[in-house]
Amino acid sequence: MGPLYLCASMVEEASFEERVEAAAGAGYAGIGLRPTHYRKARAAGLSDADMRGRLRAAGVELLEIGFVADWWETGEKATRSQAYEQVLFRLADTLGGRHVVLISGPVTDPVTDLAERFAGVCDRAAEHGLKIAIEPLPWTGMHDLGVVGGIVGQADRPNGGVVLDAWHYHRGGSTPDMLRALGPERVVALQLSDGWYEPVGTDLEDTFHRRELPGRGGFGIAGFLRLVESVGVDCPLGVEVLRDELRALPPAESARLGMQATLEVLSEGRG
Repeated sequence: MGPLYLCASMVEEASFEERVEAAAGAGYAGIGLRPTHYRKARAAGLSDADMRGRLRAAGVELLEIGFVADWWETGEKATRSQAYEQVLFRLADTLGGRHVVLISGPVTDPVTDLAERFAGVCDRAAEHGLKIAIEPLPWTGMHDLGVVGGIVGQADRPNGGVVLDAWHYHRGGSTPDMLRALGPERVVALQLSDGWYEPVGTDLEDTFHRRELPGRGGFGIAGFLRLVESVGVDCPLGVEVLRDELRALPPAESARLGMQATLEVLSEGRG
């Protein structure tokens, strides 16, 4: 498994300094970031050089930048989406970055058309040395690795793949066979949390407010990690536990709890 990183949403309201310090203090190798977090840091008086210096001093790398929506669209929506892509690419040029996340959407057009649009994002990202990964979301048409894998496979770009999110994998209908068919080289990033199969409220409410720390839910995360390892996946692993109780804690404590739980299930998965 690759380096551990602290996903942006895990400490959503943290300042840039708090985010970097929380990651470094808990032992993460990297962080995720969004343009909103970058703009807040600039508004708070940090220069680009300041932010690069803080990352370097902490020994923390910016790994994940997200996210782009509407990449599957045409016309005016596609134009806006591509303009926003450039915002994320500029952020990577400024602070570094390994991959950009695309959220999933409807499947109303042929997969060949979606694959062509995805390939376009990959080609534009390649100019900045970035990988592009679609994150399947259970409430969209691109809800599992089968659908998203078809798009990625037809696009056939060396820097294109998927985000394998444990929550969405278990809630969206993905299967081990879909993961095996996808292939390890197409998994750009792994995101880890736990939860329960039966939703409480809507899918969105559960997704954003009721995830569990790895190993604290009913998904069998240690077994999931054994599956991932058996397939040969080797990519950065992000901790992304979206839970109200964790958001109420200081960022450093939330990051520490996420790291502790992740190390426990990693050890169990290798046992």
